[in-house]
This record gives sequence, C-alpha cells and structure tokens, in this order.
Amino acid sequence: MPARAAQAEANELVFGVYPHLSPNQIVEQFTPLSDYLAQVLGQPVVLRSAPNFSKFIERTHAGEYDIIFTAPHMGRLAEKRDGYRPLAQSANPFIFIALAKKDSPVKSLDNMRDRALAVGAKLSMTYQVMNQALGKSGLELGKNVKFVDTASFSNIIEAVLRGEADAGAAPTILLDNAPAEQRAQLKEIYRSQPLPSFFLLGHPRNGEATLKKLQAALNAFAGTPAGKTYFAKSLQVEFRPLNAATLERIDPFTSVFHEP
Repeated sequence: MPARAAQAEANELVFGVYPHLSPNQIVEQFTPLSDYLAQVLGQPVVLRSAPNFSKFIERTHAGEYDIIFTAPHMGRLAEKRDGYRPLAQSANPFIFIALAKKDSPVKSLDNMRDRALAVGAKLSMTYQVMNQALGKSGLELGKNVKFVDTASFSNIIEAVLRGEADAGAAPTILLDNAPAEQRAQLKEIYRSQPLPSFFLLGHPRNGEATLKKLQAALNAFAGTPAGKTYFAKSLQVEFRPLNAATLERIDPFTSVFHEP
C-alpha cells in the first residue's frame, strides 16, 4: 500500500491541497471544508500541502494524500497515472488573465518581447495557457519573454507592483482575492477562454463506500453553513460531479509532465 503522509495518524484522512496559495491562506480557506468532511465521514481529516507543485505531484504519486484538491492538469495526471478517483470539480471555470501596472507601456501580450512575466510556477496551467497565447505573437516564456517564478499565485501582483515583472498572470479567481487598492493599480492585457478549474479526487484505498460518501458530501457542501463560509472566502460557487468529458478536455495540458 502506498505510504501516507508521515505525520498522519492511522485513523486520519490526509487532505492534500496543491500549493497555489501560501500555507496560511490554505489553512484559512480549506479548514471549513476539511472540518465538514471529517464530520460527514466520522473521522479526522488533516490538511497537508507541499513546498511547490513538483513536490505535490511527487507526494500524490507516492500516495501520501487520501483526498486531493488540485489544478485540473495535475488532477488528470493523478487519475490516469496514480489511480485517483474523480470526486468533484469546482463549478467556476478558469479564466486566465495577464495584468500590468496602469502606467506601463505594455498594452497587450504583443508588447512582452524581452520583458518579464510573473507566473506561479512552470508546472502550472497558467504557464501553459500564457505560453500558448504568447506563441501567437512569436513569443515564448524562457526565451524572448523572461519567466519570473513566484512560487505561488499569491505573490503575482506583488511582483508586478514591485517592478520585478512587467506583467503577471493567474486565474481570475485567485487574482480577485487581492486587495482592492492593489487591483486599482493594474490593467488587464490578456484574457483567456474558459477552461475547467479545480478538481477533487480520492485515493482508491479509501474504498467505494467512502468515495461515494465523499462525492455526495462535496455535491451537498454549498448548501451547508461551512460551505457558505468556504465559497464566500474562495470566490468559488459550488462543487459539481467530475465527468469523463471534462477530464479529457485537460489532456492537452498534461504534456508538461512528460517533457525532459
């Protein structure tokens, strides 16, 4: 049986949240959800993450998490490679935007040649979406556009405002959580088409009965007091079933995991 997180007790379920936010933000945002799942299942659920996307993928592959909340392409990898079972998806689509300071000469991605773009991490969906968009202007991250790795999306706006990057990119659902005074200093220079967003999956060792309980609990979460708290904080709307067609839509974004 794959190893679970070293600090987990025998009766605990480990809920792995991919490191798209700072550790404190993950605890604040996901505690209502982990507490709710613990109540439904009648056993403790502990939150865990990882220092970066690569480590989260490694730990998922090693079976350290019983439940994962993750980016769609990482979820598809976990399902196809590691046998994780689909539980739910966020109803909100991902729309990726790029922002620059209002007084910047950068007006669109066409102006990004020899400039710096801040993105959460190279393994993120944002990186791939932005690289595809830049490619339409003959540009590429890491070549004629400098890639600024901010480690988590919570640092994107700060990198732009501090002048560490000429523009920054992330899903709107994450940038919308930024303080209003920061957003007021920025302008939008790119917006993508909608794509599926966050996926929740469960390790098969949970067993069919527990996986079905988790699916039902996640689908009902929005109607609970804990759910109202969670969705207000996260700016998501609800969880809905995760079907095969949605999983297949993400296949073009999993190629990053097979690159040398």
